[in-house]
Amino acid sequence: MIQYYVRESIQFVVSYALCLFYSCRVLFGLLVLLVTKPHTKFWATKERPVPPECLRNHEYGTDKYQNANGIRIHFVENGDRSKPLMVLVHGFPEFWFSWRHQLKEFAKDYWVVALDMRGYGDTEKPQYQYAYRIDNMTEDIRCLVRQLGRQKFTLVAHDWGAVIGWHFITKHMEMVDRYIMMDAPSQKIARKLFSTSKTQFKMSWYIFFYQMPWLPEFFVRLMDFHLFEVVFRHHGGPDVIEAFKYTFSKPHAMTYPINYYRQNFRFFTRRQMPPRPKTFAPGLYLIGEKDLYISKESGPLMQQEFENLEFRVVPGVDHFLQQHNPELVNQVMREFLSKS
Repeated sequence: MIQYYVRESIQFVVSYALCLFYSCRVLFGLLVLLVTKPHTKFWATKERPVPPECLRNHEYGTDKYQNANGIRIHFVENGDRSKPLMVLVHGFPEFWFSWRHQLKEFAKDYWVVALDMRGYGDTEKPQYQYAYRIDNMTEDIRCLVRQLGRQKFTLVAHDWGAVIGWHFITKHMEMVDRYIMMDAPSQKIARKLFSTSKTQFKMSWYIFFYQMPWLPEFFVRLMDFHLFEVVFRHHGGPDVIEAFKYTFSKPHAMTYPINYYRQNFRFFTRRQMPPRPKTFAPGLYLIGEKDLYISKESGPLMQQEFENLEFRVVPGVDHFLQQHNPELVNQVMREFLSKS
């Protein structure tokens, strides 16, 4: 017990020291901007009262709402409701739109549902921070699937969606026919990599920075969400980038997603892990070859943690692989899903 508290205390001190370190770096960058561009309102964002055309008249499916787990969840559905259900769960900083290519492709064989996670897009946004604990998002998915009238489904998840997805299948493997996770390991493996992998530790700098209140939101909004132009420059034209800027320019639209980091990567807390399932559905774990946030070391570790799991590195794509090269990613997904 004493060793546990000593270890947790060290992690607590190191984590928040890093939070302060990265925050100071950001503040120094802001000071440089203030000195070099004194007449530029680099902190200002453009007003966006009307969504871009790709969100107003999108061709990816039908907008729907469903009450589940005490909140109102928005999702876009495509395909025949009589077919098997596929649920697409996005990551950060995304919303249902990041699955636009998969909504069209897999509607041929599935009833495809791409939801906005709680705190994102047009889904309800609880104001208290505790609402963004991983158990709450896991229960959102379970309740939504039940409200949609299904007992089993195929789960496809990316980034934070995958972190939640690993937690979901650990608790509710009996609900999952097959699953595909992209570019994020489970919390357990992530914590292990933080302490054993220099590569992953360096890649995870933003997780420590996001523990700081207010400043991360301000940083993301700089120069009218220039971050989205950098992150999504290879994933579509100006209309696609504008879709992300419009969605996250709404009041507090960055705070609730960043609360996922604040609530689920805190230290000095006991972590109750759900028991391992007795049987494992077939699974696929994908990482983009050019991913700048997740180490490929996570693949073999996840295979040790989850039986019946395939691991593949998708060549030539970055962290947002389902948007970067949707044709290739859809092909890899189909190859896995077509196996008997």
